[in-house]
Amino acid sequence: MKKIDLHGISHEKALVMVEEYLLMNSFGNDLELELITGKSPKLQKKIIENILTKYDFNYYIPNHNTGMMYITDTKIN
Repeated sequence: MKKIDLHGISHEKALVMVEEYLLMNSFGNDLELELITGKSPKLQKKIIENILTKYDFNYYIPNHNTGMMYITDTKIN
């Protein structure tokens, strides 16, 4: 599983990085991404609203570590 750590990156640059990675790696693959956002609900909300919902990606934020997101292009159970 690919891991991207967004610590120390501006929200604007983080959104571009995440969108580019997801779009470039979601065609014909079983995309799985571990995204480390830090405990920034504001950044997570931007990622969800501007990227994940727009392109219909699935995500999961684990209760034990709300500073990360698992993103996939397949249905999460």
